[in-house]
Amino acid sequence: MKIQKSVNLSLIPGLVLSVILAIVGVMASEFLKSYITLSALILAILFGMLLRNTVGVPENAGPGVSFSLQRILRIAIIFLGFRLSVTEVFGIGIKGLTTVVIVISATLIFTTWIGKRFELPETLAILIGSGTGICGASAAIAIGGVINARDRDIAFAVAIVTIFGTVAMFLYPILETFLQLPEVAYGVWTGSSIHEVAQVVAASFAISTTSGAIATVVKLSRVLFLAPVAVILGVLSTKKQMQERVTIKSIPVPYFVFGFIIMVLINSAGIIPSYLYEMILKGDNFLLTMAMAAMGMNTGIHEIKEVGLKPFYAGFVSWIFIAILSYVLTIIVFGIWN
Repeated sequence: MKIQKSVNLSLIPGLVLSVILAIVGVMASEFLKSYITLSALILAILFGMLLRNTVGVPENAGPGVSFSLQRILRIAIIFLGFRLSVTEVFGIGIKGLTTVVIVISATLIFTTWIGKRFELPETLAILIGSGTGICGASAAIAIGGVINARDRDIAFAVAIVTIFGTVAMFLYPILETFLQLPEVAYGVWTGSSIHEVAQVVAASFAISTTSGAIATVVKLSRVLFLAPVAVILGVLSTKKQMQERVTIKSIPVPYFVFGFIIMVLINSAGIIPSYLYEMILKGDNFLLTMAMAAMGMNTGIHEIKEVGLKPFYAGFVSWIFIAILSYVLTIIVFGIWN
């Protein structure tokens, strides 16, 4: 009982810091909206990064910041299900799924190929491709365990996908002002090409709630592919690695995805009173902003300096590839050229 109490207390400094930065992000967004539209999510990330890379994040805030980025984010994603109905999900159905399958497969194959051109170890290229194509750093870490990658390669891959995912998160909303994609199409493009779940949420909701909801569905479908891709890559490894490392227990299961689906079903049933529905959405927005602030506090500029040039170039080319491929597929699949 004392141990549990101690663990809970250790979360307080980081949680308080995340809440403060989230509030500042919301206030700044409201203040600036007369001049420029900037999402509280994006601003919270910027404030978090500013804190991390100037005065620094207090050491005792670490557990709470990690909790905000991991647990709070997953809770927020679960409640994002209230923004969607089954009808909307079926609306992107086979089209969105087709886009996701093609994007993941092509990105993995292309990144492995480009890695050879840059003379990278095959495992490092696979990790970069997995992180870019599936779900960012978590995919790189999970796949690294399956293919028995070196810790150094995993660290490189995590840094690379985090850097380019962060750049994409800021760049996509800017590009949208020129591209003028329909909200659904922008959501599909964002969800099928940006690396991390948190980055997708920030970039998509910066445009609209509809884009954010669609992007979340598409992104979570990419997350669901982590398990089968891990199994396939394990099987393609040596026989010894396959027998020793590929087990059901070794593959992380994104349980929060099931919570998200349950919330979609509840929302589809229409049993939530309108006043409670609005409260849930506002609360969920704040939880997302907290998670974004924590993400900013976890992003150090020094990470760029620690990444070698060749892996960095490979990660850059892989990012450009998935961005262009998913954009073209979105246009074709959703008939925007028609």
